[in-house]
Amino acid sequence: MSGPGSRWGEGILTPAVAAAVVFVVLAGGVAMAFVGARGGLELPVAATGSPGIALASTSPTLAPTTPAPATSAPATLPPSVAPSLVTSPEPSAPGPTASPAATVLPSLGPTPGPSSPADPLTALPACPDHPGCYEYTVRIGDSFTAVNDRFGLLLWITDALNPEVADKGVIVVGQTLYLGRDPEARLDPCPDGAPCRLYVTRSGDTLSRIAARFGITVTGIEALNPALDPNAFGPGTLVRLPRYLG
Repeated sequence: MSGPGSRWGEGILTPAVAAAVVFVVLAGGVAMAFVGARGGLELPVAATGSPGIALASTSPTLAPTTPAPATSAPATLPPSVAPSLVTSPEPSAPGPTASPAATVLPSLGPTPGPSSPADPLTALPACPDHPGCYEYTVRIGDSFTAVNDRFGLLLWITDALNPEVADKGVIVVGQTLYLGRDPEARLDPCPDGAPCRLYVTRSGDTLSRIAARFGITVTGIEALNPALDPNAFGPGTLVRLPRYLG
């Protein structure tokens, strides 16, 4: 069968098809010329600046690509970690020297008592062979009472140590006074080691006067002198006296 249909199948163009092809080519050329005259083809994305793209450029999803400053690191810590860094710091283990015992105990110990002031009598010459007895030389302006007050002595004890001074209101410059805190300090000890002192009686002595002078008792004197007749001894009698205990 020979006809137009069969010739199309054999690759022969009909005038209509050829005209359509030419039209398409011409239309394409015109379109390209038109676009070239307008400055080229402008894509909608680049020309319009779509808000969607602008928002995409500022979208929070882009933030992770920008490294955060070093100072903002604590703000990104989880809530369970941040409080522990502020309110619960790990205590450092105390060293050997941090223990209170190491610094306090060495300073503890027996507290020394107040040191006793030196006895002013020790600045005076000592009486030979009589411990506790001191010699004082009277100076201008001295009185018996003033000397006692100066050294903090008891007047009756100074009186017992100075039987030679009959009138305590009369002392002279250069005179020696015997001072001490024991009224028997000028007496010799008993030779047999007994706890007593030897006293040589003076005119006017009685056992009661002797006892009052040395701060002892008559009973104590009689106990140490059983052979002594209290009514028959005179000056120069050797009498044993019990020790003054203060």
